[in-house]
Amino acid sequence: MAKLPLRLLPVLLSVLPACNSTNYTADLATNEALYVDVPYTTKVAGDRAACVTPMADGRVATNQPNNERGFPVTYTTDDFWERPVTAMVGDVLTRQLADSELFTDVCEQPAPDALVIKPTLVSFLGGSAEAISGRCSFAEVAIRLQVYGPAGNGGRRECLLDQTYANKQSTLTELNPASPYKLIGRALQQTISRALHGLDGSNVARSTVPTGGDTPALGVPATPNR
Repeated sequence: MAKLPLRLLPVLLSVLPACNSTNYTADLATNEALYVDVPYTTKVAGDRAACVTPMADGRVATNQPNNERGFPVTYTTDDFWERPVTAMVGDVLTRQLADSELFTDVCEQPAPDALVIKPTLVSFLGGSAEAISGRCSFAEVAIRLQVYGPAGNGGRRECLLDQTYANKQSTLTELNPASPYKLIGRALQQTISRALHGLDGSNVARSTVPTGGDTPALGVPATPNR
């Protein structure tokens, strides 16, 4: 079992189902109890390779409300996770891009004729809001993808796509709602799904098809279901 601060162990145990084969690692990239890959495969494979750079952390600290209608609101913290959040989410994104067959190869070093995908984590947040008859959980994940084309004169690359994909999740007010950490996994699934659909629809992976931008309905943040 991976090392985990003792104060966070009860939280993790409440997130994961109780069974002998449970993976207790708090890592979205390796624990299917927290994140299951989106089953997405393109219908028209691309003819370009892509280099995915390490995910940047573009989260901006904001003053989140600590109460709602007089009831306390608590938020998740990065301390829960086994690894840095950007490393975890970056691994998930890279793996899903490789499995999608959108690109001929997903590599670490870009060839001159390959694309460069620069991901940035814009939002990664969960929490719980107390109420009279229980509490609700919520989560939000947003990832910005900047896709640069093959190297031109002087090695310069044209930006072919710059889009942010996002999703929000929430539960009804219940006595025992789903853990916000598990909701983060669901929100990440939806965000990754939108990113894969968006990249596929943009045609950036196909050198013989003009890029037409992204489909707006896939790229805009979702309306929260709270």
